[in-house]
Amino acid sequence: MPTQLSGQEQAGTRATLLHFNAGTWEGSFVRLDRGGREVERFGSHLEVADRHGTIHADLTNRNTGTVRSMQFVDPPAEMQITPQGHWSLGPDRIGPWPWVCELCLVWGERRRRIIVRHNTDGLESLVLVTEGRPGHEPDPPATPLQGMAHALGGDRLRWDFDQAAGTSVTTMARRVSGQEERVGLAWQPERGVMIQIERRYSPYGQLLGFDA
Repeated sequence: MPTQLSGQEQAGTRATLLHFNAGTWEGSFVRLDRGGREVERFGSHLEVADRHGTIHADLTNRNTGTVRSMQFVDPPAEMQITPQGHWSLGPDRIGPWPWVCELCLVWGERRRRIIVRHNTDGLESLVLVTEGRPGHEPDPPATPLQGMAHALGGDRLRWDFDQAAGTSVTTMARRVSGQEERVGLAWQPERGVMIQIERRYSPYGQLLGFDA
């Protein structure tokens, strides 16, 4: 289960999250089906800010103008944050039911994110998000985006994207009761640099730490 943080540790992770992720992010969301085929995309505008002690994340869908907001005073216990500002968010426990998680990697003025949805059998869909600060916006991936799946050990798949060079995602090929479940995001933001993050659950469905 997530480690209970002290007040000082919680303040530290909050400050880390804001230091690397606060501000304006421009980008695009591309949703893929369980076969890695693009089914939808939209341009995005995201504002992350600390307003009077509350962290606000306001996402605008540039196609529709719809705004979705999330607010919290401190990062929730189930949010894992690295000292480099990378983070993941999802349930603190999973079982034989659908679940969703989000992973984010940040490198200076750019970010990569994924949102992965699972049904009771395996992958339902994934969303690839490419973002940059104003003046550093990445070019949207060529359309239609197509992920290419490669089998890994332990009923896992690695998804590569030719049109989003340097980005790969690992998911479960299928969900098996009593088996550890993992979702990972890896990104090569520049030559010679590879960063990654992974969210892991034990065979009993408990969220594991980064070093578990």
